[in-house]
Amino acid sequence: MKKIICLFLMGMMMSQLEAQVGIGTSEPKAQLDIVATSTADPASIDGILIPRIMKFPVVTPSEDQHGMLVFLSKSVSGFPDGFYFWNATEKKWKAIAAEANTANFYKTGTTVSPNNITDPIFREASMGIGTDQISSRLQVAIAPGKDTGLKKGLEVDNANSATDNLTTYGILSDNRSATNGNKYGIKNNVGGVGLGIHYGIFNETYQNTGTNDIYGIYNRVGRTFGARSNNYGIYSEIGSIQGVGNIFGIYSIATGDANSNVYAGYFNGRIGIGTSPETEYVLPLNRGTEGQVMSLNANGQVSWTNAGFENYSSTTSAVADYAIGDEIGTLRINNQVTGLIMPASASNKGRILRLINWPGNSEKFFQFVGGDDLFDPRTNAKILSIKSGQIFTIQSAGNRWILLSQ
Repeated sequence: MKKIICLFLMGMMMSQLEAQVGIGTSEPKAQLDIVATSTADPASIDGILIPRIMKFPVVTPSEDQHGMLVFLSKSVSGFPDGFYFWNATEKKWKAIAAEANTANFYKTGTTVSPNNITDPIFREASMGIGTDQISSRLQVAIAPGKDTGLKKGLEVDNANSATDNLTTYGILSDNRSATNGNKYGIKNNVGGVGLGIHYGIFNETYQNTGTNDIYGIYNRVGRTFGARSNNYGIYSEIGSIQGVGNIFGIYSIATGDANSNVYAGYFNGRIGIGTSPETEYVLPLNRGTEGQVMSLNANGQVSWTNAGFENYSSTTSAVADYAIGDEIGTLRINNQVTGLIMPASASNKGRILRLINWPGNSEKFFQFVGGDDLFDPRTNAKILSIKSGQIFTIQSAGNRWILLSQ
């Protein structure tokens, strides 16, 4: 002990002479150089004990103590335990570790700066990576001319090796905002610059073994709690009037072995096809029976009918000349009409019509489009009208109508 005191006193005397002091070394490399007894196997006393205090002094230090170091051995209000130094410029004790109220990140569940790389951290404000133009909680950007070696704006790799039965996610998006404007779960915009293939979404899904279902995209839409808005599982707009090449709204390829049910498209529900509600036609919901065919009514509704069935129509209370529409197969002619306007043969090639002039009616004359006529090959003559009680079965040859039977 006496030896240590002597060394200390000698060091103080040497410092007065502006010499260097070494403790544990005879060749100090600084004004004060303290060397451990062994760097490879240090003793428990190898170190410096800074003055330990349980609270800060009531009388604040002065300019002369600027930089004075202490160790707060227990937390006091607003100050966790740790090393502090007196900052005379700011007239306050400051932690050597980052102060909680100046930390860029907090350790979760605290207002303390994280201490190591394994601590989970959080931040109350938004953050930008590669940009200071921040309009979201996390803004990631690769600016033009910068980081040209980076090809991915954001990558998530979930390689969790746990073999439990819990659900895992690559990305989970939950938009529960209360806005009355548009809401997106994911909004993706791929620019048009560049000659390579452009993908809005590219999805690959695999399964090694097992019998669980595999979904490339699983979309659940329509849980709108009584809202009367339009609901779309997939809404696709593609191409423009200037577009060239093949343009597909949806292009699907499905392959499988001989024991698989393979569908390029499978729809569980009604299917409507068209460019607008006014021009669409709706396929039947249920499967037809053997031998049945689909037929279309004037409202665009497709239904199953037995082969050979044709639409039966009547001129009802129509007056003047009656135009035969596309929906007519068999037409009962009432006496109120004065004549029949026949469809163009060129656009109805192969179409068969049956015309019934009800008994007691007057003779009804045909009116043809362009150079059309009704020709009877048995008499090698044109037919100009249908008389009372007559039934004509006619077919379009593309350039005229032909009488098949009467």
